Amino acid sequence: MYRGSGANFSEGGHFVNKESVRPISRCVLFSILSIGFVLATLTVNAKASRAADRDVVESCNIFDQDAAGLTEDAAVNVHATSDYSDGARRLLAAGRFDQLDCLGDGVRSHKERFSGGMWKIHLLYAGLVKPLPRKVHATEYDWQALLAELQQWVNQNPKSVTAHIALASAYMDDAWLARGSGYADTVSGSGWNEFDSRVAKAKQLLDDADALPTKCPEWFVIMLNVSQAQGWELDQSQALFEKAVAFEPGYYYYGRVYANFFLPQWFGEEGDVEKFAERVADEAGGDKGNALYFQIANYMICGCPDEPKMSWPRIVKGFEASEKLYGPSMLNLNLLAKMATRFTDLDAITADKAFAHVGDQWDEETWGTKEKFDSIKNWIAGYAPAVEKRQAIEQAAEANAKTPEGTRYKTIFEEKYIKLVEQCEKTNGNDIDDMETLTNLGTDGTVEDMKIYSTSVVGGCVYQKLQAFKQQKTRAFPAPPQAPYWMRLDLTKTDFSPVAAK
Repeated sequence: MYRGSGANFSEGGHFVNKESVRPISRCVLFSILSIGFVLATLTVNAKASRAADRDVVESCNIFDQDAAGLTEDAAVNVHATSDYSDGARRLLAAGRFDQLDCLGDGVRSHKERFSGGMWKIHLLYAGLVKPLPRKVHATEYDWQALLAELQQWVNQNPKSVTAHIALASAYMDDAWLARGSGYADTVSGSGWNEFDSRVAKAKQLLDDADALPTKCPEWFVIMLNVSQAQGWELDQSQALFEKAVAFEPGYYYYGRVYANFFLPQWFGEEGDVEKFAERVADEAGGDKGNALYFQIANYMICGCPDEPKMSWPRIVKGFEASEKLYGPSMLNLNLLAKMATRFTDLDAITADKAFAHVGDQWDEETWGTKEKFDSIKNWIAGYAPAVEKRQAIEQAAEANAKTPEGTRYKTIFEEKYIKLVEQCEKTNGNDIDDMETLTNLGTDGTVEDMKIYSTSVVGGCVYQKLQAFKQQKTRAFPAPPQAPYWMRLDLTKTDFSPVAAK
């Protein structure tokens, strides 16, 4: 369920129910997001990167359909990363272990990333642990077949770190399937036995891999998963995380995995995930830190009632930093649009710009279905202009309030406005809440337009009074410094408690 569904925001004066439309926070008015601002400057670099991709693939004797899936451009193709994973899976199914080792060694040693920053070695493993292609439900037989394929690879190439880590990762996924997704007290005894057994196998494979000469950043990702599954003490997992970051600081998957440790159902309390993300992003610093924050956020924000309350301004900065550092990404655009449409304070303008750049490159894992993607995209397209208009109004009101004339005028305007509220409160009792109000005044103090963001009967009453002033051309307020003149007045319920007590 995306935020703001059912909103009835109109272009004219409107009394808006705050439960259906959440107003943009008045302390943060986002700048126009420069999505795609690096496209032109990165064109040459992107072409060079794709050429390097082809060189690695060809040097490993990978051709035809498999090669095509391994050289897609994530800047223009949202399926590039999933196609890459699928290409790795096809190589495994065909038993082409030497080519997989070659490919893994190549992308690992060169630290290759897709445009947008996604690491190819991570996506290689993502493909190797899929029993069947996407959208196809895997049975226990399918999982056993996958584990057998990966074990065959380990047996054939016992010094392959890629094979060991892939098999360990598959055992971890299979362990969670055996356990199930319910609470701990719903898991059967046999389920726990299978879980513990498969996690132990993963741990042994990782220990064996650690003794091999080639080291891989993904090793730490799977070992962090093992530490969580085996219930290590938090200081042990912390030491492992710190060792991982020291090994490869840019491998943001460490931060994603370790952020889970700070959820309330594990070792943390409410707010700990947010503190962790801020800390590691600050330690990374600058654009790299902001890009890391974006990647942790898009992994942790789930649309769940108890999801972490991440900083939206920093998420936007992180997206822009990712583009600056690693180039544009259709997948990152999808993720940004999704987060913008369901964040605590809906950012319809950012979402609309992201959707415009996404076009028809929607991501199924992000949106679920084309129907849902189109529905949200169309809703945002209709809603964003109203939000943009409101931002312009709020900026005009803020500018007015900063002038000496505006400061003086606010005092007399506020006195008149509060009297209207008190009249409505006396008529309607205690049904009052916090209100954000915007009033557009004409030359003689007439009401030309108004917006009241409230859920209360009193708020509705004030709106009706202002609407009557507008229709009758009544000089409801003193003449403003100039016209048209927007005034903003934010009132809280406590401002009127003395009136309510009379």
